[in-house]
Amino acid sequence: MHLTNTRIPAPRQSLFVERLSHHATMVANARERYATDTHVHDCDMLFVPLAGRFSVSDAQGGAQTLGPGHFLWFAAGSAHSTTTLTAGQTHVAVYVDPGLWATALQAQGVSAPLQGMRAGSTALRALSQRMFESAKAGTAENYALCGALVMEAARLGGNPLSDGDPTSALLVAELLAEAIEADLSQPLSLEAFAQQHRLSRRQVERVFRAKHGVSPLAYLQRRRLERAEYLLRNTCDSVLSIALQVGWESGSYLSRMLEKTWAKTATQIRASGLDGSGD
Repeated sequence: MHLTNTRIPAPRQSLFVERLSHHATMVANARERYATDTHVHDCDMLFVPLAGRFSVSDAQGGAQTLGPGHFLWFAAGSAHSTTTLTAGQTHVAVYVDPGLWATALQAQGVSAPLQGMRAGSTALRALSQRMFESAKAGTAENYALCGALVMEAARLGGNPLSDGDPTSALLVAELLAEAIEADLSQPLSLEAFAQQHRLSRRQVERVFRAKHGVSPLAYLQRRRLERAEYLLRNTCDSVLSIALQVGWESGSYLSRMLEKTWAKTATQIRASGLDGSGD
C-alpha cells in the first residue's frame, strides 16, 4: 500500500492574550452574515448568541446548532469554526485568560468541566445583552460586565452539556416564559420576541401553548394576578401601587380581575393575609 506524506495544515491562530484587558475582553458582533474558518485562540472563549442561529464545528468535524438560550465554551488551543444559519445574527464573544477562567471555575466549585454547549440563564443573557449595548454606546463598563459574565458562565459550567437543538419548541417556550416573568410590569411584545428568534408570532404562540397549555397573554395575566395576590397578602402597598407593579395602570382594573378570577375583592385578599387565616 502506498502512503502519502500529505500534511494537514494547522488551524489559523487568532491571538487575544496580549490584548486582554483585566484578563477578559469582549467582542460584539452584529454582521448580517458571520462565518469563520477553522481557527484556535490563545485563550479561552465564551460564545453567547443573542439573536439568530449558528452552526459551530470542532476540530473533529462535529457540529452543533447554537442559538439564544445557550452558550459555548472553548478552551485555549481548541480548533473551531462558526457559521450563521439565519439571515441576521447578534452575539458576544468573551476572551478569557486561562488563569482567570480556572480561578472562576474553582470559585464556583466546578471541577474539570467538559468543553462544549450548555444551557444559559436569565442572568447570562441579561449580562451579554448589556455588554452588547455597552459596546455599541462606547461606554467603559465592559470590564465589570466581563467579570460578571465569566463568573456566571463558570457557575453554569457545572451543568451537563446540552445535546438538544436550541431551536426546539421547548426552549422557545421556556425563554418566553422567562422573559415574561423577568418583569411583569412590562407589556408583552411577541413580535419582538419572534423576530429575535427568527420565528413568526403564530409559531411562538403555538409552541408556547403546547408547553404551558395557555396563550402567552393568558400566562402573563395569570402571573400578574398571582403576583398581585402575593403583594396584597404580604405588603402594605396600595392597590394602585400593586397594579402598577404588575403592569396595570388602574387599581380598579386589578380589583375587577381579582373578583372575576377568584371571586374575592382586593380588601378580602389583603385581610386574609394580614390576619393569617389564609384560605
